[in-house]
Amino acid sequence: MPFPRTTLAAVLALALLPPVVALAADADRIRELERQLAEQKTLMQQQQRMLERMEAELQQLKGATTTPPAPDAMRQAAGKAATGTVAPDHALDLQLYGHLQLDAIHDFKRVDPDYEATLRPSTIPTVDGIFGDDGSTLLSVRQSTMGLRGSADTPAGLVKGWFEFDMFGTGSSTGDTTFNLRHAWVEIGGLGFGQTNSNFMDIGIFPNVVDWWGPSGMAFNRNPQLRYTWALGEDEFAVALEQPNASFNTGIFGEISPAFDDAATARTELPDLTARYRLAGHWGHLQLAGVLRRLEFETRGTPDNEPTFEDTGWGLNVTGAINSIGRDQLKFGLVYGEGIASFMNDGGVNLAPENFEEEPVPVLGTTLYYDRYWSGQWSSSIGFSINDADARNQQADAEFDRGIYASANLLYTPYPALLIGLEALYGRHEDVAGRSGEDFRTQVTFKHKFSTHF
Repeated sequence: MPFPRTTLAAVLALALLPPVVALAADADRIRELERQLAEQKTLMQQQQRMLERMEAELQQLKGATTTPPAPDAMRQAAGKAATGTVAPDHALDLQLYGHLQLDAIHDFKRVDPDYEATLRPSTIPTVDGIFGDDGSTLLSVRQSTMGLRGSADTPAGLVKGWFEFDMFGTGSSTGDTTFNLRHAWVEIGGLGFGQTNSNFMDIGIFPNVVDWWGPSGMAFNRNPQLRYTWALGEDEFAVALEQPNASFNTGIFGEISPAFDDAATARTELPDLTARYRLAGHWGHLQLAGVLRRLEFETRGTPDNEPTFEDTGWGLNVTGAINSIGRDQLKFGLVYGEGIASFMNDGGVNLAPENFEEEPVPVLGTTLYYDRYWSGQWSSSIGFSINDADARNQQADAEFDRGIYASANLLYTPYPALLIGLEALYGRHEDVAGRSGEDFRTQVTFKHKFSTHF
C-alpha cells in the first residue's frame, strides 16, 4: 500500500533536518567570526592610532633635534598588541614634521644685524655705536623648521633617513630668511652617512631654551660625516670621519698686508677623526668624546705656496644630563682642546699667530643648565655658558677672546604641540684688546609643532 503524502513529507523533512540545522549553525558561526574579526580590527586600529599619537607627542616633547625614531617599531608594536602577532612590515614609512615659530625680540643694546634674531656673544660690539644706537625690536620666523623622516625595508635591513631644514640663513646667506640645511642623514644598522650633529657634540645637553643659537660654550656643529656606531646595551660607542674646518686668521699681519690676508687660505688635506662613548641609564647619561684633526694653511700664488703651516688639533668633551625631580634635568658640559673653535657654538678661530708662527688656539668651554618642569604645562630653564679662548699674542685687537651667555625663561604648553615662552637673556663679549660689550634682551616666542605619517 503506498505511503500517504503527508507521511512521505514527514520522512523527507526528518531526513533533511540535520544538514539544514548544520548549515544554519555554520552561518551563525560565520557571522560570529566576522563580528569578532571586525572587533579585533577596530581594536588594532584604535591601538595603532593611540601609539602614533604617543609617538608624535614624544617627538614634540623631545624636539626635532633628537635622533629620529624607527616608526616601524611603533607600528609592529600596535600589531602585536591587537593580535598577538607581528604586523606585516611596511615597505616605506614616512613622517612629515616641523614647527612654525615667531620670535618677538627686544634688544636693550645692539648686536650685528645679521644675527639679531638670536644672541651670539661674538656678535656683540666691543666698540659703542658701530651697529647704531641702543635699542632694537625684531619679529622673526627664521627659526621655523620642517623635516621628513623615513624608514624602509631593504636587502641590507632596515634603513632610516632624516632630512631637515630651517630658514635661518648662514654662510653666504647670513642674515637672510632662507633655506638652511640641518640634517641629511641615512642609517643602515650601525653605519651612518650624510650630514647631522657632529659625533664630538652632545645634543642631549642643549637646554630647554627658546633662543635659537643657545649656549656659546658648548660644542655644537653639524657636519657631513661617515660614522659607525656600536650598540652596547643601553650604551654606545661611535667613530666618525668628519668634514674638516681649518679656520684661522692672519691677525696683525693681515691688517698690515691686506694682500697677504687675501692670499692666505686654509688647507684641509685630512678629515677630522671623532669618537665618543655614551653611558646611559634610568638616571640620565654621561658622554666622553674626543677629536683629532690636522690644521693647515698655505699662501696662494707664492713659490711653493709659502708661508705654510701645519699642526695637530685635539679636543675632549665631557657632557651629561642627570635626572632630578620628576622630568627635571641638570645638564652640563666641559670641553677643552687646541684648534677646535670651529666645533664650538660661538666664537674663536682654530689657528692664530703667536710669535710670528701660527698656533692652535686653546679653548675652554663650560655649560651648566637646569631644566625645571613645574607641571605638565609650565616649565623653566636657567643657566649659563662660557667660551674662553686663550688668545695668541699677535691676534688683532677686535678678535674674539671670551663669550658669556646666560638665560632664564618661563614656558607654557597648553597642549604638547603649542609653546608660548618668555625668555630673558644676557650676553658679554670680550675681545683680544681687553674691551668688552654687553647685551640684554627679552624674547617672546610662539611655536606650534605638527606631524603626520604617510
